[in-house]
Amino acid sequence: MSNTKLASAIGMACVCTSSFAQEVGIDLGAFELVPTLTTTVGFNDNVTQSRGNEQEIDSWFSVVTPRFTLVNNFGLNSLRFGYQLSRGDYFSSSADDYTDHLIFASLDYELNSRHRIKSSIDFEDGHDGRGTAFSRGAGTELSEPDEYKESEVDFTYSYGALSAQARFDLNLNYRDLDYKIDTDEYKARDRSKSTVVGTFYYNVGAATDLLFETSLTDVEYSFLPDGSATRDSLETNYLVGAQWQSTASTSGYAKIGYQDKDFDAASRNGFSGTTWQAGIVWEPLERATFILDSQNEARETNGDGDFIRRKDLSLQWRHEWLQRLRTQAGVAFGTDDYEGSGRSDDIQEINMAVIYEFRRWLTFNLGYTYSERDSNRDVIDYDQNIYRLTAKVTL
Repeated sequence: MSNTKLASAIGMACVCTSSFAQEVGIDLGAFELVPTLTTTVGFNDNVTQSRGNEQEIDSWFSVVTPRFTLVNNFGLNSLRFGYQLSRGDYFSSSADDYTDHLIFASLDYELNSRHRIKSSIDFEDGHDGRGTAFSRGAGTELSEPDEYKESEVDFTYSYGALSAQARFDLNLNYRDLDYKIDTDEYKARDRSKSTVVGTFYYNVGAATDLLFETSLTDVEYSFLPDGSATRDSLETNYLVGAQWQSTASTSGYAKIGYQDKDFDAASRNGFSGTTWQAGIVWEPLERATFILDSQNEARETNGDGDFIRRKDLSLQWRHEWLQRLRTQAGVAFGTDDYEGSGRSDDIQEINMAVIYEFRRWLTFNLGYTYSERDSNRDVIDYDQNIYRLTAKVTL
């Protein structure tokens, strides 16, 4: 589904071999400049995710995304800086046009075989489309997309050789979210999250690690409307699990444990219960990959209730039919329970795409996405079809 995060499973899939061409850069001495240009044209039959034909806006659209990345690879280490611009235009609904900016930097550095660090800094001047996130069911009440600025700093220190029986990761993360709309109702979403995560890995086989993880997250909201109870909270997670690559064709991870969300305001309903994350990447054939991902956790609300209890399940299939031709298809299901408000949403998404590398420097993607939300609040229900053709140009 649109808001489902599949980074963990997709990350594992990256180890799978692919015959598709890699991006080429321009040699600038110490750095290499890697430019790309992605252009999409398509049709959206429900731009603001509205309920009912009389409220729906359909429109052809285009998205142009140039991206520039400076890369310095030295030994096993890498340093990256980059900028990305995304310009979206809806030909029949100019109120939904947007311009997003993303600035990013990252450093992967191995001090020696036992000590490694990974760090990244990102700044996004982005948007939530009308009818999504906070404006669900009321997208046409906005005159423009719901713009925000989000910054994130992430740092991970790893101790222990990759071949050692025991390793430890310490992760520090800070995220700050600031929306543009200046009314009390919308400003109440602005928040920051500070997270500390410690993960201990213990090798029990040639390709299997047990893991023990604990995390602490402090959530602070920067604005409190008159008469409202603060949503500031402290989240604690304790997880046990494993990650493995039992054969050359199978890898995965699974974590299950206890999550506690304790609000500063006694009137807010906290949460204590089971949480899990799991994903499996299976390659039954050399050119076929299946990715299964599932999670259950408490998340910050986008307006209703105290927080969201989310359960997700997704399955993706990727197949390389020829050296330059592959297809991918996926289905995802999710349930969002807005604790403290009685709202419950069932979400579904189906996506399909055909990807063809016409030239080493030019790749086409013909795709289709169907999404649907069925809520016990009828005004939030919607279904949406998006058809798109994307061309990606590299050097």
